[in-house]
Amino acid sequence: MAGKGLWLASGLAILGATGPAGLTLDRLVAATGLTTGSFYHHFAGISGYKADLLEHFEEVHTMRHVREVTAAEGLDARGRLELLLDLVLQDDEPARLETAIRSWAIDDPAAAEVKQRIDAVRLGFLRKLLRESGYGETDAIQTARILYLLMLGASNMLPVVPPEELRILAERVLS
Repeated sequence: MAGKGLWLASGLAILGATGPAGLTLDRLVAATGLTTGSFYHHFAGISGYKADLLEHFEEVHTMRHVREVTAAEGLDARGRLELLLDLVLQDDEPARLETAIRSWAIDDPAAAEVKQRIDAVRLGFLRKLLRESGYGETDAIQTARILYLLMLGASNMLPVVPPEELRILAERVLS
C-alpha cells in the first residue's frame, strides 16, 4: 500500500491506539516511513488529512459493509443480517476505533457530523434488514438500536468482549 492509502491506514491505526490527540504529522511520518512532502502532496494540511481520514473510516467501516451485504445474491434477509454480523466481527480493529472516533466527535464538530451520519446509516441499514426479515416497524427500530448499542457498548469494555461472545449475544437478540 503506497501513498494516500498508507497515510489513511496508518492514521486509523494511530487513532485506534492513541486517540485523536495522537494524530500528529510527526507520528504519521514515523508510522508510514514517508516524507512530509508526500503528506502535503496528498492532503491539504492536517485538517484536510483529518477530513479525509473520517471519510476513509466511514467508507471502510460502514459503506463497504453496506455494499457487500446489499450485493450478496442468494441470501435472504436473515442471511444478510448474518453476513453483516460476520463482517463487523471479523477483526478487532473497529472496537478501539469506534471509541476513538466518538471521543474525537466530542470536541470536533466535523468528526461529530461524520459520526452522526455513520450512526444514521448503520441504524437505517439494520432497520431495513430487520424489516425485510419480518419485523414490524417499531420492533425493527428497537431491535436495530439494541444490536447497535450492544456492539458499541462492547467496544468500551475491558477486557474486550471476544467476537464469538458478541455473536452469541447478537443471535440472542435476534431470536
